[in-house]
Amino acid sequence: MAAPKCRSESSRRLGYCTNVHPYSDLDGMLEALEAHAAPVRKRLVDSGRLAPDACLGVGLWLPSPVAAELARDASRLVEELERLSLDAFTVNAFPHGVFHGDIVKDDVFRPSWSDPERLRYTLDAARALAALLPEGGVGSLSTHSGAYKGWGPAELAPEPIARGLLAAAEGLRKLEDETGRCILLGLEPEPLSFLETTDEVIEFFARYIQPEGEAAQRYLGLCYDACHQAVEFEDMAASVCALRAAQIPITKVQMSSAIRVLDPSAAHDLLQAMAKDRWFHQVVARQADGELMRIPDLPQALSDRHALTAVEWRVHYHVPIFAERLDEAGQLLTTRPQLEELMALVSEGNEALHAEIETYTWDAIPQARREELELSSLTDCLEREFCWAMDQLEGSS
Repeated sequence: MAAPKCRSESSRRLGYCTNVHPYSDLDGMLEALEAHAAPVRKRLVDSGRLAPDACLGVGLWLPSPVAAELARDASRLVEELERLSLDAFTVNAFPHGVFHGDIVKDDVFRPSWSDPERLRYTLDAARALAALLPEGGVGSLSTHSGAYKGWGPAELAPEPIARGLLAAAEGLRKLEDETGRCILLGLEPEPLSFLETTDEVIEFFARYIQPEGEAAQRYLGLCYDACHQAVEFEDMAASVCALRAAQIPITKVQMSSAIRVLDPSAAHDLLQAMAKDRWFHQVVARQADGELMRIPDLPQALSDRHALTAVEWRVHYHVPIFAERLDEAGQLLTTRPQLEELMALVSEGNEALHAEIETYTWDAIPQARREELELSSLTDCLEREFCWAMDQLEGSS
């Protein structure tokens, strides 16, 4: 079975993550691609931002049943991607099941990497992605870093998590031997997950991954989510430099932006309106003395008097990457400057960069601000995000 022919000749890829669309099966995913991805591509072609014969990049989110179905037979998806002129070069295999349910919260981390089901799902997703790539092609796959810290010590033992990841590396080695396609697995740090900071990543890789041989070193790396690391108040230059020094490859960058608040008490009501039930919105609060206070979710932070005295909050809330602020008065700023810095760093000399726009809560922007920005639909937002991301990549190339 041939992979789609419509692809960029460059190994540098840009796409958007389809986890913004609520679907649970292959039919739903294909409907979302036709309803949203194809119109965005047409707009970009019509405006001259994309060549008429070029594909639009997509990063596919594959719920577990979809990954299993495509691992058996991806021919229908291959045909649809070709028909719609879409290039699927990466897969988001972080959420295993329902991602748009009423309440997701810590369920997004289940199963953990100590659970064999996480391994099975990941290798299904990898096999599906391999079917979408040309002979000799390289694809990227992202996953969570292991578990959720709130589950306690029993779930956070590093040895079983490492065993699961090493088994995945061996599975990816066998897949490349069989198919001629190389799939790289990137662990995605997130606030309050098993690995959340650059220091934690480096220590884990040095102790449990890198000493385990060629497959571990070849197939395992990092999915660097700009929103997550900005929430952690990480210095982007220092982080990327440290990862390079530790020889931990960045297999994918998720272009994402978080909320930044300089006066939490004054922004209380605006933030309260955004404290939704579906996903975690972890908060890292920086006090005047530089101490960082980590709070599992936004509602808890808003009721914490000590947190409200902080000089700055960063909130895990994926907001449109082009926006500098989310309200008229500028009480809700974004971490766009940190994203800009990251893209300049990782783009320099990296011709194989995989960049994925990941904004799944674009409606977090207040209605008045959406009207001001002329964002009446998800397609409007995706088009704006692609244009902004293209400018970032072109400016750093």
